[in-house]
Amino acid sequence: MKRLAILIFLMAFTLSAYSQGSFTEKTFHDLMEKSGDQMFILENTDENFVFITGNGQKMGRTELKELTSTMAVINEFSDLTVNQSGGTAIVSGLIDQKISQKANPSDVFKYKGVFTAVYAKQKKNWVLMSWQHSDYKPNN
Repeated sequence: MKRLAILIFLMAFTLSAYSQGSFTEKTFHDLMEKSGDQMFILENTDENFVFITGNGQKMGRTELKELTSTMAVINEFSDLTVNQSGGTAIVSGLIDQKISQKANPSDVFKYKGVFTAVYAKQKKNWVLMSWQHSDYKPNN
């Protein structure tokens, strides 16, 4: 009986040590809200983070940080789907953006797209690994 109790304790400890917190729509919105007027929380992206724009341009953290330093971006997300498998979460949905240059905030560019974001759990934090978006084409 003592062995069974020890085995159950060890299994419970192992499961709790390796279990991942749930990634939900709220988790996604909370992470996006922290970004303020930046597109992403650059401090909470993986060092190998990849961003792929609607026209297929690929950028890393450094390039994206330089680009967004001159912009103000307001994001609205809808039709979200969140899938999680262990320490990986994939979020997809629609994004409505209002983008302006900080030097000329009255000149606003509006963009609507579909996106997919991949997050991984690293050291108890959800870290953005990649983000890809494409133009929204409702009739296709």
